[in-house]
Amino acid sequence: MKKNFLLITGGTGGHVIPAKNFANYLSVKNINCSIITDKRGYKYFDNYNGKIYIISSSNLNGNLIFKILGIFQILLGLIQSFVIIFILKPSHSISFGSYASFSPMLICVLFKPFNKVKLFIHEQNSIIGRTNKFFMTFTNRLFLNFDIKYKINPKFKNKIFVVGSPENNFQKNTNISNKNSDSNFTIFISGGSQGSEFVSNFATNLIKIIDNEKIIKAKFIFQCPKPLIKKYAEELRNIKSPIILEDFFINVDEILADANLAICRAGAGTIVDLINFKLPSILIPLPSSKDNHQFFNAKILAKHGLAIIIDQNNDDLEIAKKHIYETYSNEKKIESMNKKFDIIKVKNSNTLIYKLIVNEN
Repeated sequence: MKKNFLLITGGTGGHVIPAKNFANYLSVKNINCSIITDKRGYKYFDNYNGKIYIISSSNLNGNLIFKILGIFQILLGLIQSFVIIFILKPSHSISFGSYASFSPMLICVLFKPFNKVKLFIHEQNSIIGRTNKFFMTFTNRLFLNFDIKYKINPKFKNKIFVVGSPENNFQKNTNISNKNSDSNFTIFISGGSQGSEFVSNFATNLIKIIDNEKIIKAKFIFQCPKPLIKKYAEELRNIKSPIILEDFFINVDEILADANLAICRAGAGTIVDLINFKLPSILIPLPSSKDNHQFFNAKILAKHGLAIIIDQNNDDLEIAKKHIYETYSNEKKIESMNKKFDIIKVKNSNTLIYKLIVNEN
């Protein structure tokens, strides 16, 4: 049977980017691959040239009117998914989670007895998402990002494989010590794919303190929401430390490769990047993340001493400042971090996932 892959994703960058990376990997191997996503997810496919189908979706949030509208959007998404999947007749379907994946995955399950499609799930976070959890019974294999203890029914243990997260082919740094901390200590600040005013406010206050105390020489690369660029540019106009302030950086891999520390949220994609680039961090989990999964993501690094976790409700600038100063000056700490990053180094995910899919009995 000819391989015909369908990748299902949507919502935030944390769900979409791993799917895009795996799709690009399949394209290089000349394997037929199509993608189903929603309008939110589509914006992350800027450098993908394969087939993309956009469906309607909803997370059913909001008041009663929004919930009713959401139900109609889901029903429309089901119809759209039915037509797309009926035409494509995929041999393998892989869901990367999010509420946008629900409709196409449900159609795949309904079609499974007829076209023998094999179903797979990839979970990026440290807690299984609700959509992925719903479809675990029907999947052939469940791919996990992190090698930690997930709360999963033991009856699924034979389906579980720790594979990491699909990534692009950018050359990563192999040693923290290779970065010249003394002359160009670079701090990267980002609120994640959705942007974050809290992270931006926190970082702005931290920059003011560091610049005023003059204990370290630092450069700041600051990604903040576009509507707030003018606000923070004005607040930071008297800062003497070098600052690059933008709403988006197309060369984020290069930035991460050269940075010495990051201040950011704790989405799954962010955690993987921090591990890949061996980048110490100050993590501020989004309190409203489903099942508080960002906090549990952050603990993966914090338990190894590779990050500190800041509670958004406490806004503790002193703890963050201390962590930055120690990372700047403590060579033993940096070398220890380097070894610990090696312990939790992620796998060659694209190749591993592909082999597990095509060799599935």
